[in-house]
Parts: sequence; C-alpha cells; structure tokens
Amino acid sequence: MTTNSEDKALREFKLIMSDLLQLLVKASSAKTGYMYWVNRSRRQFVLESSHTEMQNVMFKDRIEFEDFFLDQYKDSKRDVTLIVGESIDSARLRHYYEKPEVKFIRLIPFQNNGETVALTVLESDRKLNGIDLDDVIKSYNRAHINVLNTYLKLTDMFEDQARWEGYDRSLDSFNKNLTHVQVLDHLLNEVQRLLPSGGGSVVLRGMETWVSVLRSENSYNSPSLGLMVEERSMAFDALQKGEPVFSMHFNQNPKRISTSESETEGATLAVPMLINGRRQSVLLVYDKNPLVFTESVKHQIKNLVRVAGLSIRAKMSKKHISDDLFTTEYGNFKPDLWKLSLEKQAERTKESSEHVWFGLMGVENLSEIRSQYRLDDLVKLQRIIVKAINPSRLGYNGIVGFNSDYVYSYIFVGMSEDHHKQWLKTNILDLKNKIDMGDGRKVTVSINAGSTKLGNDGREVDEIINDAKQSLNVAMNSEREISIRD
Repeated sequence: MTTNSEDKALREFKLIMSDLLQLLVKASSAKTGYMYWVNRSRRQFVLESSHTEMQNVMFKDRIEFEDFFLDQYKDSKRDVTLIVGESIDSARLRHYYEKPEVKFIRLIPFQNNGETVALTVLESDRKLNGIDLDDVIKSYNRAHINVLNTYLKLTDMFEDQARWEGYDRSLDSFNKNLTHVQVLDHLLNEVQRLLPSGGGSVVLRGMETWVSVLRSENSYNSPSLGLMVEERSMAFDALQKGEPVFSMHFNQNPKRISTSESETEGATLAVPMLINGRRQSVLLVYDKNPLVFTESVKHQIKNLVRVAGLSIRAKMSKKHISDDLFTTEYGNFKPDLWKLSLEKQAERTKESSEHVWFGLMGVENLSEIRSQYRLDDLVKLQRIIVKAINPSRLGYNGIVGFNSDYVYSYIFVGMSEDHHKQWLKTNILDLKNKIDMGDGRKVTVSINAGSTKLGNDGREVDEIINDAKQSLNVAMNSEREISIRD
C-alpha cells in the first residue's frame, strides 16, 4: 500500500468514526461520549475519538489497563449500565479533574471475531436507556462493523496494488546485464521481498547430485546449505515433473529437500527453472504462515522464475545449451557461485548457531599423476575426485567448488569440529587407497586440506579465502595433512 493512499484511507476512517460517535452522543442526549480501542498486547486503552459539552473533562490518548475504570469491562460482550455513586465510585472517573456532573454511564462493547476490541462510553445526567436508544446503538454498532470491514478491504486492495506494482518493477529489473549467478541472487532477493517473514533456497546440480547451494540472507528456518535432494521431497517432485509443486507441511511433512531437515513448517512452493527443456535449478520458497501463499503470490513467484530463466537463456551461446550452467567440466561449482554462497553463509553465521567451515583441498602428488595420464584421463580423474569429496557421500552437508586445477574449495556444514575432521580424514584415506578409473587402472591421490571456521568475527569473503589458503600452505609444507584455523 502506498504511503499517500494509506494515509488518506486512515484519515477518512478516523473521520467517519468521529462522526459516528458525535451522532450517537447527540441522539442519546449524553453529556460526554468517547471510544477507546482495547490493545491487549500492550495492555492499554487507546483513544479513538471523543465528544463532550463539558469543560472539566480531559482524555488521555493511552491509558494502562489498571489505571482506568474500563479495565473490568474490557471483556464485556453486552452493554453495561453504571450508576455513579452506586455501581461505581465517582473517584474512579479520572478523566474529570473536578467532581463529575454525570449520574449515568452506558458502556457499549464493539466485537470483532468474538473478541471485544473497543468500548464506547456514554455519560449523562439522566438514564441512558429506552427502545429508541437501543435501536440507535444497534445501528451505531452495525455502522462500526461496516466501516471497519470497508477500511480493511480498502487497505488490502491498496497493498495488493502496491504488490503488483513492485512485481512489475521486479520483472523489469531482470533486464539488466546480470551474470547467471547474479540472476539467481536477484531472484532470491525478490522472493525475500515478497515474503519478508519467509525465504528462499536455490537447489542446483553439482558433484553428480542435486544440492541446496544458495539461501536468501534473512530466510527463516531454511534448509541447510549443501543439503542433498532426496526422493519423495518437494524439490525431487518438482524436478521429476518439471512443474511447480506447492504443499502445506503437516507433522513436518512433506520435506522440502531431505529427511534430515531440522524444521519443516508452514508451506513451501517448489518451482523448477527450465531452460530449453533442461532442468537447471529449483527455487524453494517457504513461509511459516501458509496463508501468505495466495494465488497471486504463487503466480508472481512462478513468473519471476520464468523471467529469470529467460534472462539466463538470452546470454547463453548455442553450444552451451545442454550444459549444467553453474558447474565446471569436473562437476564442482564455479567460483562466482561458491563465493556468493560463502558470502551469504558468512552473513547468516553471524546470527545463527550453525557450525560452518570453508576450506581448500589440494592434490599433493600432482606432478606424479600428470606424468602418467593423458588430458582426458586427468579430466575424468578430477570428476571422480569431486564426486568422492562431496560431503553428501558420507552423509554430511556441504558443497565443493572449483578454485583452480586440482585445488577444490568447499563449504562444510556440521554439528561439531569432530564431524569436520572426520570427514576430511575419511576423504584423505579413501583417496589414498586408490581411485578406480573404471577400466582397471587405479590411482593413488594424496590430498592436503586447509580450512577456517566461519564465525562472528567480521571477516570479508576475501579474508576468509586467504585464511584457508594459508592453512592449506601450512598443510602442504609440513607433515600434517590437515590444517584448521579457528
């Protein structure tokens, strides 16, 4: 909803409420009338409007429940009549700064969804009852309901209009000269804007599996980075069907990506990105409140994915149409992608309890291997290495990227330092025990690893990468196979 439209609707709403109160006061011949909203979250009465012909009355804009006589009537469902000096002490009428001249008080509750949300009070020196007045009060209450509903519909309409205007701007923004990875990042940002209390994750193919690689920075309860897609998950269904899948989650099911997800609640929309018929990614959009996924919101998300795909397709050469766009020929993720993933993860780690490491693995006996194998064999060997060090192979979460030939970057997400070390040691041992090239030949690969743990230390991505490089140098130039910097 635009600011000007919102302000105008609110002003008109308040004017109507004030006019309704004034009409009621005149029709009842009351000396004073006022209306307070019941703000239960702050335990306050909040003044909406007032009208009086008396000189010794002053209303506060906000009053704590316990400081006002209306406190014991805030849950009333029916009108209440009070007699000053009998059913209520005049000293409790603190809005008078001299002795009140009224004798009778009538409280009129206003209910919404079965709860008393406001109280209108009439005060007079004569009785406030009678059939005619009862009819006037019924009309007053009906008018309240109609005005409130009209105001809510109007604000919803303006919000919806503003949402569509923002959506049009979102579509236009994909026309910029963005790289493939920047398109994905922009897509996540737009999704986060649509669902501020939810978030988004991007699943990509790499390391011969489908894994979650990117998450919006502020996403709530998002699946872990590097989580491998399992069968019967929403991401798997979207990939299999090649079309969007929407579901609400009951008893933590269905899972978005994997059975190892810690929390799955609310609802999720999984939208595959198809480029020339090839599945290049899946966008998972989720929110703990299923009601935010209106048909218009789902339509907007699907269209954003479609336009993002078209934006990527427009920058592709014909010879790369059938390639995986975000990985190298070895199957590990390209530098601009894993660096963006690292940047987003570093920001999240500052405010989360996740344990995350960034590291580099290098082949120590590279000269020996290069002297024994042809170029096509070396490409095949690197594909096997990438597949072997994929954290998912050993049941962990993480991704493997390309840093340079025979040097592999990784982001590892685990529960403890022991998990990280065990994963590294197992990989080093497995590769030492010889890789099977598939034709009877076996290759011994010696690996060194250096890493650093992400934390709330304010380091930039380049600093994190440099720390990992220094750790790898320590491992390469010493007898240690693994070097980890805290």
